[in-house]
Amino acid sequence: MSAKRQPDQTPSYPSDADVEAVIAEANGDAREAVRMLLIDLDALARDRNASVSRGYVYGRLAVVRGRVL
Repeated sequence: MSAKRQPDQTPSYPSDADVEAVIAEANGDAREAVRMLLIDLDALARDRNASVSRGYVYGRLAVVRGRVL
């Protein structure tokens, strides 16, 4: 008996519509869209760093960055 695998029904993210929305927000300029996304990513990283205890992540950050904070 052969069982057919059903394709994964989980929608992929980001979808093409999401990508098009970001480019449209940047007035069609792909470089500006990438710049906007990098600025947002930096803001999220800064927010995370501000909300996490330095003592908790001390060892992890030292290994990732190759230096002690």
